[in-house]
Amino acid sequence: MRGWRYMLAACPALLLLFAALPARAAVYAPDVRVLLSLGKEQTISFTPVGTFGLQGYPDTAVGNEPLAVSAVGKRVSVDIGGKTITAASLTFLCGEYGGRLDYIRLKNAAHGTCTYLGNMTFDVYEGAVRGINTLPLEQYLYGVVPHEMSNRFPVDAQKAQAVCARGFAVARSSKNLSRAYDISDTSQDQVYRGYASANRRAIAAVDATRGQVLTYDGDIVETYYSASNGGQTEKTGNVWSVDFPYYVNADDPYDLANDSSIEEKSFIPQQYTETTRKLMDPFVLLALQRAANKAAGRETRLLGTVQVTPKTPSYAAPSRAFTEADVVLLVEGALGGGQTGQVTITLKLDELKFGGYENMLGRLGAGKTRLRLRGAERGSYYHDGIAYPGWYFTERRYGHGVGLSQRGAQERARAGQSYTDILAFYYVNTALYTVGTYDTAPAITSEVYRVRNWGVSGIPAGAAPGDVLGNLSSKGGLSIVNSKGNVIAGNVIAGNAVTGNAAGGSVRTGYFVRVEYDGGTSFFDLPIVVYGDVDGDGEIAYGDVTALQNHLLRAAPLGGAYLRAADINHDGDVDAYDMGILIRAINGDAGISQGG
Repeated sequence: MRGWRYMLAACPALLLLFAALPARAAVYAPDVRVLLSLGKEQTISFTPVGTFGLQGYPDTAVGNEPLAVSAVGKRVSVDIGGKTITAASLTFLCGEYGGRLDYIRLKNAAHGTCTYLGNMTFDVYEGAVRGINTLPLEQYLYGVVPHEMSNRFPVDAQKAQAVCARGFAVARSSKNLSRAYDISDTSQDQVYRGYASANRRAIAAVDATRGQVLTYDGDIVETYYSASNGGQTEKTGNVWSVDFPYYVNADDPYDLANDSSIEEKSFIPQQYTETTRKLMDPFVLLALQRAANKAAGRETRLLGTVQVTPKTPSYAAPSRAFTEADVVLLVEGALGGGQTGQVTITLKLDELKFGGYENMLGRLGAGKTRLRLRGAERGSYYHDGIAYPGWYFTERRYGHGVGLSQRGAQERARAGQSYTDILAFYYVNTALYTVGTYDTAPAITSEVYRVRNWGVSGIPAGAAPGDVLGNLSSKGGLSIVNSKGNVIAGNVIAGNAVTGNAAGGSVRTGYFVRVEYDGGTSFFDLPIVVYGDVDGDGEIAYGDVTALQNHLLRAAPLGGAYLRAADINHDGDVDAYDMGILIRAINGDAGISQGG
């Protein structure tokens, strides 16, 4: 049964920090588990470089020769050290977790051959080998920032991107505690391509903003961002379901000023001549002609455009996501015979098909379904040195438009704005907080409990939050918070305000001791571990048996404090021996020591 072993001491334990968000909770984890895009392969080849060990097999030498992990039924197998090892999962542990000298090279189906720092776990999912890269959050960002935003961008733009990517990863990780990974490596979440030392500017931006996240009323913000907002930021309620106060509609001229911001434009001339007709998109010209004929009730000839007015935005003012445009046309035959007159037509902007012609004026070009901000505006078409006045139908916004525009940030940084200025524009009334570490935050001490860099233990099951807090001390402000960041006992400073006291129930695995400092602009949470309370409900009961069983079967792997709580005999492993002690304790035949 020793095949169940999951070593806890092989890498630094997860130090989780939870904070509440409106309608959702965010978990700050200094470590992140990334699902790699390996395709549906039965065998994955890779090469470890540096020092690696195989979790659960301390006597097996890994070396630096190429290895291959294969799916064998629902288990994975590897030939290593002259023997074949088969298990529910195989984790290769780097010798110096957090360092940059130990890494694994493997081919990613989406990104090509990549270099991965940290640890690598292989198991079987839907009949194929699955790879999950576990590494410090800051090192994860090394592989995100230069691919979500080019390493060539100005440094302050990349600093802003680093803060956004950090907050986004925190939020995504918080939603996935019960599955084997936190976040994927594609644009479904954030593009992650491993570590490349050549991305020096992006790495420096991550390091310069280490631990920084945006907060609103003390809560961590889920920092959405997109490539280009088309000249106006969008509200979350217009894209998804809930409005958050820090996402607003605001004009963003810097996005429009960036030559790389994608746009598609179709010219509508003030006067229709043989020349200007050739400058038009044939589909748009046909749509105007058909609508004019229908409005006049007869065949007409287009002579001129009097006015183009966008209308009916998809969302409330001041949104400029228009769905229609009124076009006033001067036509011959509107009144019968050869007489001229005006007709007003309405076109649905999402039904117009343009962009595949030379007159598109698209700076980079894009698929029609990808651009989301439609409108119409005055402008001139310059051709052979001549300006032809008129209007343009426009399509802009590459992405959802919520939060930071990467192209807008690039242009703002070029104009001399700092990353804090950039973030302040895209995330209104937010504050920049720094999440500390065990070494940088004011020390938490106790004469009763054991306080270590991975958490606080020695707390008896059923202990009241106020009693636990009374046995802790620190030079910072102390409180006990739950997994949503709500204060269970004590006071916690948020900005200049002191948020309330609350008490009730008992302390459980998944609660945290929070220390705030630097006037409330920095904070750090240390997990509480109650051995045997594996599911974090405050009781030691058969629900914990189920949670432990699901972990051993890889159905719902445990992490952080919950994994610690499952190491009931304190031997550094989570295995069937812990299950036996847990069952005997629930039946009253054994006790669970909290002294580990």
